[in-house]
Amino acid sequence: MRHKIILDTDPGIDDAMAIAYAIAHPEIELLALTTIFGNVRTHEATRNALALLDHWGSDADVAEGEPAPVAMPGNEPSYLVHGRNGFGEIDIPASRRSKHALDAVDYIIEATRKFPGEIVLCAVGPVTNLARLLERDPDVVTRIKAVVVMGGAVHRKGNVTPMAEANFWNDPHAADRVLGAQWPLVLAPLDCTMPVVFTPDYMQALARESPGLGEPLAAMAEFYARFYRSHMGIGGCVPHDVMALSWLTVPGAFRLQKGALAVITNGPAIGQTLFQPGGTQSRARCFDGRPDHMVMVDTDPEMFLADYMMVMTRHAVAGTGN
Repeated sequence: MRHKIILDTDPGIDDAMAIAYAIAHPEIELLALTTIFGNVRTHEATRNALALLDHWGSDADVAEGEPAPVAMPGNEPSYLVHGRNGFGEIDIPASRRSKHALDAVDYIIEATRKFPGEIVLCAVGPVTNLARLLERDPDVVTRIKAVVVMGGAVHRKGNVTPMAEANFWNDPHAADRVLGAQWPLVLAPLDCTMPVVFTPDYMQALARESPGLGEPLAAMAEFYARFYRSHMGIGGCVPHDVMALSWLTVPGAFRLQKGALAVITNGPAIGQTLFQPGGTQSRARCFDGRPDHMVMVDTDPEMFLADYMMVMTRHAVAGTGN
């Protein structure tokens, strides 16, 4: 069975790692990239999405998303982490294609009407587009097959503040709305992403075994890894965004916990993810009426790394990754 995917993204180095995986995986049908601010600004994300798809020979659509958070001023993009162009200063030729005529929200609405019950929406940046989607078409929750969100930190500390993960910190109001919606949602927080590191040796092997996809990713990863080394003492880089796709293709790599979720939207803890395990109760009113969702709370790094390498290598062997 092939998964029909719309990937909501802010490319971004780890976004590029996820896009490459989506293109390479035989069980993924990548319908579109919808773009959002975060690692770069939204118009830059659109430019980067088009460039990556052209560079890697994909004809998936690109629909541009929201330019700013739903209820607060935007933060500065993460140029320090991803480089001024989002690709670690590695040049990817600009696309001659244009973005889709529909904006991201209308594109998702039309796609879910065309394929009701078939589309998985994977969001790997701030979830502003998803919050606007719920506003514009509340019935979309009945047409979507699943939503997988890379964001938040449940049992771990944050990565932009001690409490907050970057995607949720960039639009906490949107994150709170999306996590409170009555749709089938799986959360991929830092709990499941931080155990996995793409080391320099791993990236060199990826470039060698799948040069078409792996060489630009390995070049980007050098910039990305410098940030992890200098700021976190990690010998490599973390492929956060791939987790939202890997949940669909290699679910056995993850340990799950079920519960209700909320996000703090003001004060010094803004962007913090709150979690109430399923079957428990508390006096915290923020969970009232909220559904239980699945949360990926840990990862088998060896299984994840083996799967990523295998998918990329098989793509190269098939003659489309060189």
